[in-house]
Amino acid sequence: MTSKKGSTVTNDYPTRVREEARLLSPEVAQRLSEYHWRRVFNQFECLMTDSDHGTKGAEPPIIPAISGARRSVVYYGNAENGSYNHHNQIAKFRGEYYFAWSNGFRNEEDAGQKVLIASSADGRAWSDPSIVVDVEPGSQWAHNCVAMHATDDVLYIVVMTEETEHDETVTGMRRINPETAYVDLYGSSDGVHFEKVFSYGSQIKWIFEAPRLTRDGRLLCVCTTRSDGPAILLWPGDDMLARPEFIRIPEPEGAWFPYGESTWYQLDSGRIMVFWRDEGASCRVYVNHSDDGGLTWSTPVLSDIPDSMSRLYAGRLSDGRFYLVNNAIPTLLDRRPLMLLLSDDGVQFNDVVMINDSPVEMRRKGLLKINGHQYPCCLVDGDRLLVAYDANKEDLLCEVIDTTKIPHPVSAGAATKEDNA
Repeated sequence: MTSKKGSTVTNDYPTRVREEARLLSPEVAQRLSEYHWRRVFNQFECLMTDSDHGTKGAEPPIIPAISGARRSVVYYGNAENGSYNHHNQIAKFRGEYYFAWSNGFRNEEDAGQKVLIASSADGRAWSDPSIVVDVEPGSQWAHNCVAMHATDDVLYIVVMTEETEHDETVTGMRRINPETAYVDLYGSSDGVHFEKVFSYGSQIKWIFEAPRLTRDGRLLCVCTTRSDGPAILLWPGDDMLARPEFIRIPEPEGAWFPYGESTWYQLDSGRIMVFWRDEGASCRVYVNHSDDGGLTWSTPVLSDIPDSMSRLYAGRLSDGRFYLVNNAIPTLLDRRPLMLLLSDDGVQFNDVVMINDSPVEMRRKGLLKINGHQYPCCLVDGDRLLVAYDANKEDLLCEVIDTTKIPHPVSAGAATKEDNA
């Protein structure tokens, strides 16, 4: 309701102003918006013109397919070898590429879920998998592959283990007893035989990205804790066997970061920028930063980067450009289009290309399985960007991208200052 006093109008209901971060150039924002508009119209079979063929028929394409890429199938899931395959991790160890993941019979986080790993000399032809962590027959435990980190001598895999309580009347993935969950670190000197070498205990609830080194030589990643919400994990140095410091991050009003599915990179200025998946259904990415090496952090703010509410991965290419891989479409759980956003300065993304937007449909339904190309994990190796992801939480794919074939766009607008990030 409103009331008028002269020419002044006052409101007697509460209002809220939410700070937002503008990280997309106007041209990229317009392309993503047009792609989403056409895709939704096409999804509901509403043609916009007589010649309309939706997003797939636009010429030139609204978001061009990436050039210089080779795609391979790492694992083909079925009823015999496990039709649930998810939580993709990729690393390079002693000259070989390694792809690790969670493998289950049919449902997400169900009894018997184990961790598998495969290797490749070129990122295209992959070995049969070996078992990192198995489950005893009849056990109700489930193992989740939540991070993989390589040093010169050891390949580490972080495993979150939880006891399931499968009840057909319970919805969602929380068919577990949360008090049983704990996080362990497994190590291998050959990439095949793993043993538990450390335990982080039960304080960490979830992480989904391996720690990476900051410019100060300290490992850093994002997590969620069992009782204190989201946090930054900051190690004293580069040793995974050391105890990390927990730096709590506040959740903004309306946002929800329950699974630690966040990613980061560091700018030339030293600023560390973190991108957060929001389970609050904003269908946009939150962002915050640290200017002191990860010791203190700003409160996350909503950005203009669209996201279908899935895992995302950020980093820096060998040519100096920054990147973000995600399902950059503001439709909840539309994970078919997997995109690569590029930035010259890490503050404003001025280009976008499509990694995979092919139609996909799962062959075997399971609890919380979903169609689409999802959960990217990336590895920069010289002029190659390897993107590990899955189709429908069923099949595992690896995209090997020649980054020299992704041209730098001619931007019409100047980049914003870092203080606007």
